[in-house]
Amino acid sequence: MSRLRVYEKEGLLTEQTNPELWPTVDELSLNEKHRLLFIKRKQAVMMYFKSKSSMAEIHQETGVDPQTLRRVIKRCMSLDEYGVVLGFRALIPYKKVKPYELNPMNTKRNKSRKSGEFSMLLMRFPDIKDLIDELFLGRHRRTLEPAMRTKSIHKKMIDACRKKDIPLSEYPFNTKHMGYRALERYLNRLASKYFGKSVSRYGHDAVQKAKNTGEGEQNHPSTLTPYQKVQFDAHRIDGFFVINLKTPEEDDVTVVLDRFWILTIIDVATRIILGYAISLNKEYSAADVMHCVRNCIMPHEKINLTIDGLTYHDIGGYPSEVYPETKWAVWDVICFDNAKSHLANLVKDRLKNLVGCTINLGPVDLPMRRGIIERFFKILEETGFHRLPNTTGSNPDDPRRTNPEENAIKWNITYDHLKEMIDVMISNYNGTPHGGIYHQSPLELLGKRLQKGLYPHQLNENNRSEVLFMHTKIKRIIRGSNQSGKKPYVQYEGVEYRSEKLSNSAHLIGQELLLHVNVDDLRTIKAYEEDGSEFGYLTAVGKWSFTPHSLQTRKAINSLVHRKLIHYTTWDDPVFIYTEYLMNKARKGRKGASNKITNVQEVAKNNRKTGRDDGEAEALAAAEKENAALEKARELSDRVQQVNEMDRYQKMLSKLKTHSF
Repeated sequence: MSRLRVYEKEGLLTEQTNPELWPTVDELSLNEKHRLLFIKRKQAVMMYFKSKSSMAEIHQETGVDPQTLRRVIKRCMSLDEYGVVLGFRALIPYKKVKPYELNPMNTKRNKSRKSGEFSMLLMRFPDIKDLIDELFLGRHRRTLEPAMRTKSIHKKMIDACRKKDIPLSEYPFNTKHMGYRALERYLNRLASKYFGKSVSRYGHDAVQKAKNTGEGEQNHPSTLTPYQKVQFDAHRIDGFFVINLKTPEEDDVTVVLDRFWILTIIDVATRIILGYAISLNKEYSAADVMHCVRNCIMPHEKINLTIDGLTYHDIGGYPSEVYPETKWAVWDVICFDNAKSHLANLVKDRLKNLVGCTINLGPVDLPMRRGIIERFFKILEETGFHRLPNTTGSNPDDPRRTNPEENAIKWNITYDHLKEMIDVMISNYNGTPHGGIYHQSPLELLGKRLQKGLYPHQLNENNRSEVLFMHTKIKRIIRGSNQSGKKPYVQYEGVEYRSEKLSNSAHLIGQELLLHVNVDDLRTIKAYEEDGSEFGYLTAVGKWSFTPHSLQTRKAINSLVHRKLIHYTTWDDPVFIYTEYLMNKARKGRKGASNKITNVQEVAKNNRKTGRDDGEAEALAAAEKENAALEKARELSDRVQQVNEMDRYQKMLSKLKTHSF
């Protein structure tokens, strides 16, 4: 009966018995001696599997004896640590294919060498192995220490060995370092085997990268069409800036602004920055997000520069400045993270119903999902803000951070300077060659894609209004009473809104109006009836209709009034009272107060420039006349009061003279 060949045994996998499926070896990477030996072994194995030659013939032709041939074939058919057949890799001379195992029954072994003793210890005492694994990987709450050091794990191991009553003459007590070096090597292997768990020892960022990068199509997206997909993100500017304010006493004061945000949108296909917005808030809001969206879609206008030497590069610019096809262009998909401001109703409603795009809400705290825009922020900082004397650097220990607040005041680096710098830096970035797009500039690549006919969609002409980007809808019941004589009105954020038409519509009391609110300017609100018919504009009563103010400012004022920190009368402009309050806080060094003052001023300045339809303009004109009349009434009241006070004073003096005689 003939002897079974090695590959004919039962229970073997197809990959083990078919050399054509084995992993290969780059023979040229071996040195000449090892390469010749490898080729001989490979030739012998292939002859054996073809079953056409006897063992003697194989030995005669290749020089590989039968015993060695069977040994190397078994090596080739064995599995590595990942469960993959070793194949021809096992034929490489001196290649280690399995870990060393100590044989304690071998009388010829050198007892002065401790190789394999650590592995033997873990085999004898599995509970010690479990203890080491759990302490290193943080399993089962063995310790409250977040990342236990090797030294501490070694101490725990030695304590466990002592509890096992291991004699001092045995491992690990019979070595110089008591098994410390072997433990280090074991922990390194453990870290490689359980990569996802072991990275938790190196912080939150390492865990996030290990879990969410390196695998899958989401890490290597391919987008060719401009405006097909864009990424949005915000970055806190690494620097302090100042603003020059006037106190109520007309004194000039320079105060330092707290650090604030820059929000940008970048096109994935071309790496071009579509636009940006600056948020002075401690945390940027939904309105700030929509400011950025609006600035990216509307045609961009260059800023008049006041800084000497600061210029726009000729090859740079914003898409709408260079290519007319991108004016009012909109995108198909916008990528956010799950920050609260991105989930706001204002953002979701305007992006869906105005821009007409899909929102891709990625996970929070995973910047690698928006790696393109994260890289842009790094470039912006390194080539711009980190070079200024007022920079805070990338961290508190950054050597570039040298008294940034003092330098901002010393060199008078103002908020207006910042706006000019950002506009120029982004414009110049769009004209600079980029390594990620084969050293073309974003503008150059965008031009090439447009020449191929890959045009973006454009915003509907009926929707090309600046104020529409900031609109939100809300329902309010019409209040009023015939019994008390109070004319109809609606209330929004603590303020009554009225109009002449509403005042003459007592039959609507108790019904709902749909309000279209511009969160950037609450002086007027456009109202619609329940069936969708336009009702007209309603105006905030009193001095609330005097100064443009945002929803955020209104809420801040109402909060301060509720806490009895500020007070205003019918004659007072609430926004002016609020600004005075913030001014006093800023003079006392209160953080964030100067940011809020600047925010109020920016809102007022920008909304006075905004184009309005005829109905809103008429409502504001009527409110202005009413405020002027209110101001005259106030002046008349003050004069009457002064006259009355003088009369009382004269009467008091006459009485005193009479008594003196």
